[in-house]
Amino acid sequence: MQDNIIIELLGIKDKNVKVWEISRNADHSMCVDLYTEKRKQKCPHCGYKTKRVHGYRNQEIQGPSLPYGKVNIVLRKRRYLCQACGKTFYERLLMVGYYQRVIRSVQNEALMYAAFGSFKTAARWANMTVTRLMRLFDRREIKTTRVLPRAIAIDEFKGDDAGGERFQTIIVDVENKEIIDILPDRKVDTIKRYLRSCDTGSVEMVVMDLSKWFKKAVCDELGDPLIIADRFHFMRQVYWALDEVRREVQGEVDKRTRLHMKRSKKL
Repeated sequence: MQDNIIIELLGIKDKNVKVWEISRNADHSMCVDLYTEKRKQKCPHCGYKTKRVHGYRNQEIQGPSLPYGKVNIVLRKRRYLCQACGKTFYERLLMVGYYQRVIRSVQNEALMYAAFGSFKTAARWANMTVTRLMRLFDRREIKTTRVLPRAIAIDEFKGDDAGGERFQTIIVDVENKEIIDILPDRKVDTIKRYLRSCDTGSVEMVVMDLSKWFKKAVCDELGDPLIIADRFHFMRQVYWALDEVRREVQGEVDKRTRLHMKRSKKL
């Protein structure tokens, strides 16, 4: 029962971590010796599961600061041997990451302090150095939602065959003339997923070609924005219509006039 209380106070989520011994140091800090129960591990190199133990290692870890003193942890870790590829690896634990010397609960607590104060103050509260806290903060992945501007443009272009796709889709900020994103293909579902992942509350205008698939994706995800046919595709439709009329007229005139009209079609 006492061991379970210690595990909960340390914020350890691993079910196979057990308490071996608890002692007091001369500076009134607490030393907790932990060990892990053997269980089947997945090799990070080839994915083979093994229970073959290669060796042990004692790892010193900084624990939380409790009201009655600091806690220092000594963890006896197992190093496993993969019987498929022959490589060795340490067991995976939730309580501490690879090459870390601070328990994960303390890291999360320090990052929470950093959200409300300076790094210096947060490091003092968490009983760690400022540089260590800053390294933890830099490794933290912060997910953000991209906010799309008032006017965006969507168009396809022939890319570099990324992922086997010949065409990619580009998203552009029309007013600031900046590229926002490059999508891996020109599929409707890809465009829909992208728009769904962004904050589109400010989007009022979408500039695109005359593709009915682009229009479907935009209307399904953005509702009813102002859709503008871009100038290039609009003028291309006008040119094709004019060229069709030119060909009809050419068939009704003499040869000299017909050759003149054909050579002057770019006018």
